[in-house]
Amino acid sequence: MTDAAAAPAAPLPMFYKNPVPLEPARHAQAGLKPEVEFRFAAGTNAIPLTASEMPHAARTYPIVFSVNAPIVPFAVVGLRDNENLFVNAEGAWRDDSYIPAYVRRYPFIFSEVPESQRLVLCIDEGAANFETSSAQPLFTDGKPSEALQRALQFNETFQQHYMDTRRFGEWLDKNNMLEDRMARADLGGGQTFTLRGFKLLNPDRLRTLEDAQVLELHKRGWLPLLHFHLQSLQNWGLLGHLTRTRAAAAANQPS
Repeated sequence: MTDAAAAPAAPLPMFYKNPVPLEPARHAQAGLKPEVEFRFAAGTNAIPLTASEMPHAARTYPIVFSVNAPIVPFAVVGLRDNENLFVNAEGAWRDDSYIPAYVRRYPFIFSEVPESQRLVLCIDEGAANFETSSAQPLFTDGKPSEALQRALQFNETFQQHYMDTRRFGEWLDKNNMLEDRMARADLGGGQTFTLRGFKLLNPDRLRTLEDAQVLELHKRGWLPLLHFHLQSLQNWGLLGHLTRTRAAAAANQPS
């Protein structure tokens, strides 16, 4: 039996190596390679979600909650530590599977200016698709290109949803709705895999909520999210299937 944490041990931001503020002078010719691939996300087994993504992610991934603050939902994308079962060797995401916004925003990210509440858009200069001289630069005559404007808008929306997600997690924590849990997956051949280090909703506490609490959840738009979370737990079997399939493919590779 093998144990692994479902949520990444390293603090956020995950994936980022060298994020720096975007500046016209520094990044006048910089841009991103046109090829879209996700190798950067292949080395994790859990990815943060915003609350608004839970209905989409619940179709494919088990959704769990982090143990430590801030309490946020994660999509579990693999059973083994450092393995994303939805990214193949070519860097393609598995067809017909939802790609979390945290992944799609990369290599951009907002960073808070020290001693200020202001956020500045950064780019990871360590990203594989970042290039210092691009045929499609991020700035044109010192002004953001259309692609950069779209990235800024996407990150602004992501930031708003993330802050709402933190409030959602704080409510769940304050009302003692979550509990430490583990999950076991059948890998075949008598092998099982155990994941620890995450929280799940306690269904009994959901059923015993007071009317005022249910009304608050409803008004905030959070009540359906709890049901999507519970529904998503049916997806542990898919992770077991994908793990067995990947192991079989690796065993059949010529040595």
